[in-house]
Amino acid sequence: MSASTTAKPTPDLPVAGIIPFSATDWPGTLTATAFTQGCPLKCVYCHNPSLQEFTSGAHTFAEVLELLDARRGLLDGLVISGGEPTASPGLAEAIAATHRMGFRVGLHTCGYAPNRLTRLLADPATTPDWIGLDVKGLPRDMPAATGCTPPVAQASWRSLELLASSGVDLQVRTTVWRGSVLEEHLPRLQEEVAAYGQELVVQWARDCDADGRYHGQGAAA
Repeated sequence: MSASTTAKPTPDLPVAGIIPFSATDWPGTLTATAFTQGCPLKCVYCHNPSLQEFTSGAHTFAEVLELLDARRGLLDGLVISGGEPTASPGLAEAIAATHRMGFRVGLHTCGYAPNRLTRLLADPATTPDWIGLDVKGLPRDMPAATGCTPPVAQASWRSLELLASSGVDLQVRTTVWRGSVLEEHLPRLQEEVAAYGQELVVQWARDCDADGRYHGQGAAA
């Protein structure tokens, strides 16, 4: 590992899994992807429910940094996904450590913690270079689809407002399944996202029952 990665303590970020190479997690960018352990939401269509529980990860972030160091010239950056990365206290230092190595950072988040996103954006060292924001639905639809409380649903929309005006490269996306209230309200959701100057990328959940519960591989495409 290069000296720049050892200048500060290794970030304490629980990493459940690592993909050494991805061309799909950050549009137009070749990345490694690290999946953090733990998510406060319980989306009915979740295809990674093993990542919901808040436990120690199977990997350390030091392993992620070592992978990046070994693949210089092959990768453009790192995507930190989940789970929900903003639920991990070590996220800011993980982003900063990756930046110190000269790699760009993409972040996948559901936006449940706008105050934590605000703190990330306050420092260039911890500001992601790109964010994929998963808007789970209109605030009134989110509790049934994700198990969150109404205040958390409102918070996710504050994150949309924050990120849309932040200047950070942003992709806003949502996941729906056929016959759901999310599909019924999709036109309104697209209008609300467009009001923030963003185009909504729609992913269709597959292999779900009538309630959206996932029964196989390839949940979103």
